[in-house]
Amino acid sequence: MTIEEFLLVKAKIKRELENISLLEDELAGYKLFPVIETDSLGGFYLEDNAACRIIGSILHDYYVAVENIFKAVARRIDGVLLAGEQWHKELLEQMTLDVPGIRPPLLSGETSEKLDKLRGFRHVFRNVYGFNLASERIRELLAELPVTSSYFKRDVDDFIKKMEKLLFQ
Repeated sequence: MTIEEFLLVKAKIKRELENISLLEDELAGYKLFPVIETDSLGGFYLEDNAACRIIGSILHDYYVAVENIFKAVARRIDGVLLAGEQWHKELLEQMTLDVPGIRPPLLSGETSEKLDKLRGFRHVFRNVYGFNLASERIRELLAELPVTSSYFKRDVDDFIKKMEKLLFQ
């Protein structure tokens, strides 16, 4: 991998982290991040279908941003973008790998486990009707999001520092 390729990946990571911040700000505007401080959203109780659809969409978008980072690393650094029925799960697992001579792991096992819950939700969100979304599950994910996000950002920061050390030594 060239320095230019890494700098491109780093720029893509930065852009997606900015997108994540925008999503967190949106949730904060609804008083749902970093702590759930309300029981309603736009006049709807958090358990209502409309609120579940809104919050579900933001959680969906959060994982899309995370996965965009994974895809940039997989394509530009690993040189492999997975395909097949389980590629989303396999891509998440790929990000936990230490690939000697190529890259350190992007994610710790703990962060991967937390993100896997969002990945699973994203799959459900895309494949069921909004009125079938489970409000309890959405509330759980929302409550866990600050820790998940903190772990993810820490791991990404560590990854970038280690990559820079590898490339610029």
